[in-house]
Amino acid sequence: MRNKAVLFDFDGVIVKSMEQHFSAWRQAFLEKGVEIKEDEFFVLEGQGINTIAHHLGKIYGLNRQQVKEVMERKVNYYNQFMTLEFYDHFHELVEHLHRRQVPMGVVTGGNRSRVEKIINEHFNHYFRALVTVDDVERGKPFPDPFLKAAQMLNMAPQNCIVVENAPMGVKGAKRAGMTVVAITTTLKPDYLRQADYIAHNFLEVEEILNTLLGIERTETIK
Repeated sequence: MRNKAVLFDFDGVIVKSMEQHFSAWRQAFLEKGVEIKEDEFFVLEGQGINTIAHHLGKIYGLNRQQVKEVMERKVNYYNQFMTLEFYDHFHELVEHLHRRQVPMGVVTGGNRSRVEKIINEHFNHYFRALVTVDDVERGKPFPDPFLKAAQMLNMAPQNCIVVENAPMGVKGAKRAGMTVVAITTTLKPDYLRQADYIAHNFLEVEEILNTLLGIERTETIK
């Protein structure tokens, strides 16, 4: 087993879902006469539905009842829009790491019921830790979910590498003392400057992880 672990975000890293989440949020807010922008939402990704709704609701002057209604409608719209799609080369990447006995986990602002169902159906034997918004009192950008995942994998935080797509996740992982590889699936590099490395696709992520994990080129999957 390697002496380092890799932690992945879920939405925007494992599954190509952020566009669907935005569409659901956009429709829900439009019912209240508010039109949100993509970047406005993407920078908040990872914090969980309650935090995102109240943050945007405060900006646009919605009251508590309106925010509650927006959250309910967002869930309904997301269930209508949802299609399951994974990023190119992600399956190959986790298979590559699994073959080399790299411990892996998922740290997400998503709810456990949705995330766990997809993980169990498509990645059941890859991930040894799953931490969702339901498992911690303080989610991203606090370090708590990342520290919990490290503990579950019996790894020191400084020996964990995190793959993230959003500023809140990058910030939380850095606060936990972890190395962060940011991927530009939803935001431009300027938003991810706190990360240690920035990749544009999962082929680049694999190259960076190989270097950090000490995996020789001769070990990589062709």
